[in-house]
Amino acid sequence: MTRVAITPVEKGVDGAFALAMRLSGCEGVVKAGARVLVKPNWNACGLPGSTSMAAVLAACKWARTQGAGEAVVGEGPVPVGRPRIEAFLKELNVAERLAAVGAKFVLFDDAEHCLFKGEKDLPPETGIARLALESDVIINLPLLKVHSTCLATLCVKNLKGCLRPQDKMAFHRIGLLPAIVALNRIVRPQINVVDAIDGMEGDHNRGPLVHLGLFIAGRDPVAVDAVACAQMGIPPDEVPLLRMASEAGLGVHRLKEIEIVGEPLKPRRFERVQERLKRCYPDLAIDAAGACSACAAALMDGLYIAGGKRKRKSIALGKHAKPSQETLVLGKCLRDYWPTHTHVKGCPPSGHAVAEELCKECNGE
Repeated sequence: MTRVAITPVEKGVDGAFALAMRLSGCEGVVKAGARVLVKPNWNACGLPGSTSMAAVLAACKWARTQGAGEAVVGEGPVPVGRPRIEAFLKELNVAERLAAVGAKFVLFDDAEHCLFKGEKDLPPETGIARLALESDVIINLPLLKVHSTCLATLCVKNLKGCLRPQDKMAFHRIGLLPAIVALNRIVRPQINVVDAIDGMEGDHNRGPLVHLGLFIAGRDPVAVDAVACAQMGIPPDEVPLLRMASEAGLGVHRLKEIEIVGEPLKPRRFERVQERLKRCYPDLAIDAAGACSACAAALMDGLYIAGGKRKRKSIALGKHAKPSQETLVLGKCLRDYWPTHTHVKGCPPSGHAVAEELCKECNGE
C-alpha cells in the first residue's frame, strides 16, 4: 500500500520533518551530491496563505543531511506584479535565511523555461521551469488550505508555480483541472509534504488560520493530498482533481488504499470557500455560471479589499451568467454587457479594480 505519514510538529520543526521523511519512506531518496529543489507555495499575496519559512528551512536542512550537493528553493508566485512579489520576498527575508542553511532562492519568473507544444490538455505552448525538470529530487511543499475551484490546493496543484506567469492564466482559461493533471505528468516530485502546521480555511489567500501542528508526507502526491483533504474534513472522493489525477495514473486517492503511519488521522472540518462567502456576505447575489477560477479568485480578492465599504449587492461573472440591469459585471466573458452595465474589464480583472467598483453606489439596487 501507498504510505503517508502524519507527524506532530509541536516539539520542533526540524525533528518533525526528519521523522516525517523516515516514516513515509523518503529517506534514501536524496543521493550524495544531488541537486534538490524545494517547491513551496509562496503566493506573494500574503505570508499567512503561504508555506511557512520554518518548513522550507527544515526541508533544506534535511536535504543537506542526506548528502545533497545543492539545495534550491524555487517558486513562481501568482502574477500580482513585480513590486508585490519583491515586497513579499523581502518580508520573508528569503535570501538571508536560506543562505544561513546553505540554500538559495530562484524566482522562476526570471529563470529559464523549457517549452512544451501541442501537449494534451495544456495550452498550445507551455513554459515549465527548467530547474523543476532537471533537479535530481523535488520536495513538493505546499500549505494545507482550501480552494474555490479545486476544494483544496495541495501537492498536485502546487506544481502550477513552475509555469511562466502567462501560462498560469492560460490554465484557468482552457480548463484548470485537466491542465494541472497534464502538468503533473511532466513534473514528478519524488517527495511530497503538506505543511499543516497552520492551515487556512475559508479562502486560499485571505482566510483564517487553523493550527494543527502537523506534517503530512509521502512519495505519492495524490495519496498525500487525499490524506490532507481528509484532515480538513473533505472526503477525497469529492475532490475532482484527485479523482482525475488518480485516473491518470499519478497516484491513489482512496483512503482504503493508503497506509497512514505516525499520528492517526483526526479530521478537523475546515470551512470551504463557498460556505465562507454565504456566511460573510449573506446579502450578496452572485451569478457565476461558467466562470473560470481566475475570475472567481479576482472576486474574492475584491471582496476582501472592499471590506465593509462594499455597496454593490449583485455581481455576475462567467460566460453563462445572465446579469440583470443593476448587476456589476466582471471579466471579458461578459463583454457583450459592457455597453449597458457597470463592469470591470480584464481576463481576469484585478482584485483592486473589482474592489473599487464594489464600493460605488448603484441607483438601481
